[in-house]
Amino acid sequence: MSTDISREIPGFAETRIAAAGETWDAVRTNRFLGLQAVERLGSTAGPVIVEPTAVYFLVPAGSTRTWDVPQSTGLSDTHYVVLPAQGKTQPPGPYWLLPPRRPLGNTDDLRRALEAVRAPRPTESNVDLARLTMDQIKGFTCALCGYRLYADRPLGTFTATEGLCTEPTELWACAPTCSALPPR
Repeated sequence: MSTDISREIPGFAETRIAAAGETWDAVRTNRFLGLQAVERLGSTAGPVIVEPTAVYFLVPAGSTRTWDVPQSTGLSDTHYVVLPAQGKTQPPGPYWLLPPRRPLGNTDDLRRALEAVRAPRPTESNVDLARLTMDQIKGFTCALCGYRLYADRPLGTFTATEGLCTEPTELWACAPTCSALPPR
């Protein structure tokens, strides 16, 4: 993979800030889902960048303009991505999980992998909004089972008609799955 040097800005620790949308696009997702998608894609995954809270998949330019997979964002013409130093393959900071010399990933394969690894999305019937505690609303404990969160995943934004959750509130649950949810 090569990038257009004129659209790059030097960053910290030999990183580069590069424009998406010309040579490649990127798909950003949270680290938890991204690493599962990499595992599912196996040898077909293209270059992958890992940051402390996010994973970026590099895909062909123009292929993310209509990206609509929940819990991920397509980055194209108006976006920039921090590219790690060429040989950086471990933390701290951003690093290449799969090197930039690989062919770009297939957007359709990435879409299928992300959809397959996404956790079940609870509905209002799975979350008893009227009984949520302040710790559940603040994200300290699971919104489904009430146990302390050591690894979490977003459930979505919920709003109750009464109680503590009357404003739109992002709720969190145990990762990878909560025992309060029925199996898929």
